Amino acid sequence: MPTTESPKPDAGVPTGLALSAILNADGYLDRRLNPPLSDLDHLIFEDLLRVIRRFAGNARGRLLDYGSGGSPYRELFPDVTCYEAADITPGPRVTLPLAADGSVPAGDATFDVVLSTQVLEHVPDPHRYLCEALRVLRPGGTMLVTTHGLYIEHGCPFDFHRWTAVGLAAAATRAGFEVTRASKLVAGPRGSIHLLHYIVAELQQPDRPWVHRTLAVIRNLYRLLAQPLLNWIGGAFRNMSEVPAEHRTPVFTGVMVELRKPAAPGVASSP
Repeated sequence: MPTTESPKPDAGVPTGLALSAILNADGYLDRRLNPPLSDLDHLIFEDLLRVIRRFAGNARGRLLDYGSGGSPYRELFPDVTCYEAADITPGPRVTLPLAADGSVPAGDATFDVVLSTQVLEHVPDPHRYLCEALRVLRPGGTMLVTTHGLYIEHGCPFDFHRWTAVGLAAAATRAGFEVTRASKLVAGPRGSIHLLHYIVAELQQPDRPWVHRTLAVIRNLYRLLAQPLLNWIGGAFRNMSEVPAEHRTPVFTGVMVELRKPAAPGVASSP
């Protein structure tokens, strides 16, 4: 979710209409709701789905998808009365265009729920983003934030930050939220498998043609044979799909926090 404070993207990085086309393509959306076993990001998409489905089970009222892209998870929230998809990048699913600085054109305490999936790493000023989310939430309202831990750089068009679960919880607390849950996602062996996929995908040596061609063969064989097999093996470690922030595993490719806006003075927070 870039703002006017962002630097210029590198050449070849999609922006504007090109980025909108990518974010709203059927394949892009389907990968997130039905990640195939052969997918490079199968494990993180699978674990994100679990977290978002759990959060969606308690979501009611007006929801803001803050940095929505193509709103891939919209269908998981059948009980909200209003689903506002907000983004700077225009698209057919965007119902609330954001201002150039990323601020939301809505009044204070407008929403009951805020959803932020894989957005925060693309925001130049995460504190400002979190404070804006807090502003538009009603007292007692809830927010889910998922973002990246150990993960490749992927500008679309920008990529600024990486997080630990403890660090993300601390950032949310500084913005004024109460943290009700903080977790590492795709942890331990699952995270190691996910990272291995990217290590192999980056095996290139363009300055040495014969090595480059050999590595291309290795990459293709890995993608066709090893990648789906290892994703299947990763299924044996679903207990590491989400672990508490304080868990000692050093390998995790995603992080998440569930947050609540403190209730107004004299008013108890909703359970």
